[in-house]
Amino acid sequence: MTAAAQARGETRRENLMFEFKPSRMLAVAERDLRRFRRNSAFLVPMVMMPITYLVILGKVMGGDLHDLPVAIVDQDRGSSAVVVRDRLRTLEQSRELFRLSDELDPRTAVARLRQGHYRAVVILPPEFSADVSKGTEASLGIVVDNTDNTTANVIEAEIRRAFGGPAGGGGTVVAAVPGIQVERVDVYGHRDFMQYLVPGVIALSLFFVAMLAGGIILVDDRARGIHEGYFVTPLSSLDVIGGLTLSAVTLSMIIGTVVLSSSILIARLHLLGGFRTIALSGVALFLLGLGLILFVFTLMARVSNPLMPRALFGILNVVTFFPSGALYPTESYPRWLSALSSIFPMRYAVNALRNLLLKGVGLHAVLPDFAAMAVFAMVMLVLASLLFKRTL
Repeated sequence: MTAAAQARGETRRENLMFEFKPSRMLAVAERDLRRFRRNSAFLVPMVMMPITYLVILGKVMGGDLHDLPVAIVDQDRGSSAVVVRDRLRTLEQSRELFRLSDELDPRTAVARLRQGHYRAVVILPPEFSADVSKGTEASLGIVVDNTDNTTANVIEAEIRRAFGGPAGGGGTVVAAVPGIQVERVDVYGHRDFMQYLVPGVIALSLFFVAMLAGGIILVDDRARGIHEGYFVTPLSSLDVIGGLTLSAVTLSMIIGTVVLSSSILIARLHLLGGFRTIALSGVALFLLGLGLILFVFTLMARVSNPLMPRALFGILNVVTFFPSGALYPTESYPRWLSALSSIFPMRYAVNALRNLLLKGVGLHAVLPDFAAMAVFAMVMLVLASLLFKRTL
């Protein structure tokens, strides 16, 4: 072929590259739309994802707090103390803001607050009514769990409002009710919002690992025919699930440990429990990673299209992570959303990690969370094994 012929051929190809005909464009578009019609199931996540975000995030971030556990320590039992108790009971009954409990000793009440039983402790000292009657300032103490500043500020503001004082930050403010002075005490010193976010960030990292190792990689291997090799081996479904889970959990522990260590340094967390806190946090990481991975295995056990886990990624994220209490207190949720969040292990992991990393609690305080995550993982293991048995 001569150089002139080659030049003419290249010119013809360049002309075809930039030549435009509506009929050809429509043919390409029609072919591509037929592909979506054959995979119409993927249209459902596309529609459901923004709707799910609207419903879940709207309820997670926009609700009013309610049923906050608050203890009352009445060491006075006088007439002014009765007024305080009556106003707090009014808040409990009319707005359902508080769930009040009586405690006899301030130390016991504060200790139970540190274990997560209460969000605040209202203390009426022995000479409270006498100070009010004499016209001197009577201190009404509020000890708050300030690892969750949103809840702590709401409790302080409502108590100040109940006695006519201005709502606001910490410090001492004289209330409009004559002689009563409201004082706030932060039981954990200063805690900023970044520290509050640390447990949620750690839980979110394990969710990403579960979706990658338990969803995307799993379905991609099945689509490439790798799982067909299991058909000719004596492996049981439990063997396959156990091996895949061991690999994914190992990866989740590595990623979770790196994120945990980095978060402690970045947020400048002072670990109150020392090595015990680190060890129990490791247990929380293991249980959460195990539960999430088995949950994704269960969902993807019979999925063969590689696009499905990617399509479901956003919906699973908003359903499991956002209602977990990672960003906003769970006490603001409506009953249906609270019930939904209690199904998934993310809520228990966030609560356990927050108690461990920000409060330094022991095993007894986080044992219910560990038990809930372990039960979830066992249920998912059974379901995943049954579904894989039908698939292999």
